[in-house]
Amino acid sequence: MGERNTKKETIKNLIELGRFRFLLGGFLLYIMGCLLAVISKGTFSIELFIFGYAIMFPAHLGLSYSNNYFDIKVDRFNKPISISGGSKTLLKHPELRKTCKNIAIALMSISIALSIIFIFIYSFSFLFLGFIIFGNLLGWFYSAPPLRLAYRGLGEIANMINMAILMPGIGYWIIKGGFDLFFFVFAFALFLYGLVFIIIVETPDMEGDIKGKKITLVVKKGRKNTYFILLTCLIFSSFYFLVLSLFGLFSEYINFTIVFTISLIPIIIAFIGLFYKPFTKKIATKVATMNLYSQVCYIFIFNVYLMILIVFYQ
Repeated sequence: MGERNTKKETIKNLIELGRFRFLLGGFLLYIMGCLLAVISKGTFSIELFIFGYAIMFPAHLGLSYSNNYFDIKVDRFNKPISISGGSKTLLKHPELRKTCKNIAIALMSISIALSIIFIFIYSFSFLFLGFIIFGNLLGWFYSAPPLRLAYRGLGEIANMINMAILMPGIGYWIIKGGFDLFFFVFAFALFLYGLVFIIIVETPDMEGDIKGKKITLVVKKGRKNTYFILLTCLIFSSFYFLVLSLFGLFSEYINFTIVFTISLIPIIIAFIGLFYKPFTKKIATKVATMNLYSQVCYIFIFNVYLMILIVFYQ
C-alpha cells in the first residue's frame, strides 16, 4: 500500500510539473491561426486540425517541464501562484529532476517525430519541419544553457515570437499550407500582445528574479515602467486595428472595426488595474492575474467572432 501511494504521489508531482493550465492560452492561439486561415480562403479539415495540435501539444507541454528543470535555482526565491512562480516541486522532490528533464526531451522528440510523419503523409514542405524544430529549440533554450534566453534579457523576444508566429502559425500553416500577408498582418499585433503577456507573468516574480539573476524586462525597468509599456502595447495594437479598419484592408475577409472593439477589453482592464497602482508585489500580483484573464477572454471572444464569420458569412 505504501509503495502504491508513493507511485501515485510521484505521478501527481510529475503532472504538476507540466502546469497544464498554461496549455489553454496556446490552444486558443492555435485555434486562432486555424480560423484566420479558413476566413482567408483556406479549407478546414478536422483531420489536419487534430494532427496539427498533436504536433503542437507536446512542444508546448515540454516547455513547462524544461523551464521547471532549468529554473530550479530562481524558483527558490519565487512563490508559486496561478500565473507564474514555477511549481517548487523539484525543490521538494529533487529525485524527480532527471525524470523532468527526460520528459521535456521526450515531448520535444514526439513533436518533431509527428511533424516528420505529417509532412510525408500530407506532402508538406520540409520548411514546416524546420519551423517545428525551431519552435521546440526556442522553447528549450528559453531557460536551458548555453543560450538561456530568459537570463540574458532575450526572454521577451522569444515569447513574442512564440505567441505571434509559432503557436498561431502552426494552425495557419496546417490549414492554409503556408504563410501569406494576411497572417503577418495579425502577427504584428500578436507580437505586441506577446510582450504584454510576458510582462504580466514576469511582474509577480520581480524580487525573486533579481535574486536569481534572471534578467527580465520587469527586473531591468521596474514594475511601474513596464506597466506603462504594457498599456502602450495594448493601445498601439488597438490603434493598429483601427487604422486597418479605416483603410478597409482585407475587408473581404474580416471587419477590423469589430476586431478593434474586441481589443478594447484588455485595455479597459489594464486601466482599471492602473487605478490600484500595481507597483508593489501584493497588488501587482492581483492586477497581473486580472490582466492575464482579460487577455484570455479577448482571444476567446475574437475566436468566437471568427467562427461566426465562417459559419454565417462564408
